[in-house]
Amino acid sequence: MIPTVRIDGRELPALIHGTSPFIGAAQFGSKSEEYYQRFYKNPSLISEFFVYFSSRCYPCIHISPHPPILEAIEVAREIRSINVIATVESKSDLELIANLDPMVVFLHGSRADRLFQDEIVDFADSCNDLGIIPGVATHRPGYTVKILEKIASIRAYMVPINPLGLYMEPSYDSTLIAVEEARKNGKFIFGMKTLAGGRVNPYKGFPFALNYCHAIVVGFTALEQIDEACHLVKRIIEEEII
Repeated sequence: MIPTVRIDGRELPALIHGTSPFIGAAQFGSKSEEYYQRFYKNPSLISEFFVYFSSRCYPCIHISPHPPILEAIEVAREIRSINVIATVESKSDLELIANLDPMVVFLHGSRADRLFQDEIVDFADSCNDLGIIPGVATHRPGYTVKILEKIASIRAYMVPINPLGLYMEPSYDSTLIAVEEARKNGKFIFGMKTLAGGRVNPYKGFPFALNYCHAIVVGFTALEQIDEACHLVKRIIEEEII
């Protein structure tokens, strides 16, 4: 099993299975459509990945309220117990995942980066009412994290972070500064896009990200990638290769 971290008294792994390839996310370029056709229209295949990761690495999956993802996690949880964290686009989406008892839920960057602070506070309050750790995902961490540090109820951030600086807006340096400051303030950092949509080798991307993040969220498109990633992350942390 992968090493774990404690977040507000709850245990989460340093590596969490993501779902960006399964929804054909744009960062995968020409492969996005291929992934969409292969995974999004095949929830049973997605569930196979969830179960495999949970058995070989740690039972924790990052989900979004897309119907095939919700179907897949329900099927996987019939096979074994699996914890989830999630990203949603609004407070109302919490209703779609509340039955899964998510440990952490992030407000999507498409909303959070607008910096409507009343909306963000309301989202965080709703999470707290449900016993969920509230977080924010952002595509502009060098700006958004700095501003949202004024909101004490936000406990976690999900940020793009990779050695190429791709997706780290407004800049590589501002992102790293904001992340380090948030960590000093006791916030928890989850890294996404750590391989820059497949442009970075995990042997470079993972050590870099784990130097700044408590945990990283990684999507997989082959089961052997899971074995490689779990072994690598475990080695990075246990041998302190950061």
